[in-house]
Amino acid sequence: MPCAAVQHRRRDRPKHELADVFRQCSDAVSSLDGRQARVVRAILNCRTAVLGGHIQQCDRCDHREIAYNSCRDRHCPKCQGSHQLRWLEAQQQHLLPIEYHHVVFTVPDTLHALFRANPRLCYGLLFAAVAETLHDVARNPKNLGATIGFSCVLHTWTQTLLFHPHIHCIVTGGGLDPDRRRWVACRRGFLFPVRILAQLFRAKLLRRLESGLNDKTLYSNDVDPHARLRAAARKDWIVYSKPPFAGPRQVLRYLGRYTHRVAISNHRLVAVDHDRVTFRWNDRARGNPKHLMTVDVQEFLRRFLLHILPSGLMRIRHYGLLANPTRRENLARCRQLIGDTTQHSDQAPPTSLQQTDQPLTPDLNRCPRCQIGRLVLVGSLMPRARAP
Repeated sequence: MPCAAVQHRRRDRPKHELADVFRQCSDAVSSLDGRQARVVRAILNCRTAVLGGHIQQCDRCDHREIAYNSCRDRHCPKCQGSHQLRWLEAQQQHLLPIEYHHVVFTVPDTLHALFRANPRLCYGLLFAAVAETLHDVARNPKNLGATIGFSCVLHTWTQTLLFHPHIHCIVTGGGLDPDRRRWVACRRGFLFPVRILAQLFRAKLLRRLESGLNDKTLYSNDVDPHARLRAAARKDWIVYSKPPFAGPRQVLRYLGRYTHRVAISNHRLVAVDHDRVTFRWNDRARGNPKHLMTVDVQEFLRRFLLHILPSGLMRIRHYGLLANPTRRENLARCRQLIGDTTQHSDQAPPTSLQQTDQPLTPDLNRCPRCQIGRLVLVGSLMPRARAP
């Protein structure tokens, strides 16, 4: 087939992409710090000729397609699908036939400036405070008296891209007693009192932040840590416990939505024109009605940059029974006590995904023209030099 017939696949592609927004404010990108600039450049180059790609051809007809490589950056909305599917396939092996609960720990707005001044330190302290809070409450004989397991996912945004750090936790509805001889189930439909969780979480996080006041990185030109901590101590903190999931399938469905989510997806973008960006958002406080918001492209860029995580920071962490070093042993003991006879493997099941960047569809390699043949790799495209 002539080269002119080689075309790029366009399946379920949104009308606008985050890269389109960044192209509108390309002048501002040069003024970003190194980490921010790398993320923006990665999103701009994702699935373009800059990163190279590969050529696929149908084994039945002469149809050809070009599939460009992805940037694989965790802030890119086009790169999370494959990571999400592989991660979920692994997590499916770790689910127990029990009740699971969803708990959300929120940082009050009086501390937001501290978190922006030193995100790496503060996010680490946040994870530690959440984990210790859940462990202490669960081990108290008045509540459960057992060691539970939970996974934590860090989010830093609201629907309108404002800064709002909070942690979503998926918590087992029970745990192992101190002697590991008995499975202790929580009361059906109820985990822990949120008032106790909120008070203990406030004390633990404030104590950790206070111990870090000697670290000058907690200070910035407009941040007084002592005043921020005093103001936060006077507020009532919010910990939200949602109704338990209906079963393991609902847990996986939830994890699929939240674990690899980025601040804004391409499908939420409605219009990108005249230096303005319009996107959809759901009003969580009023039953999730959909609204449109239009902001200046520079303001959109500023809001997006608030949610770029420090390099190497793990935003998904597992604790207790689900902690990585002892998870296999813990889950085997839990299944034994619960009476779960289902065969499980600690290894993820074989995945249908190839190690190439392809759309996540059941008919992954089916030819879109003849609907019979399969697309096979016939060539590669070398990355192009970046434009100055």
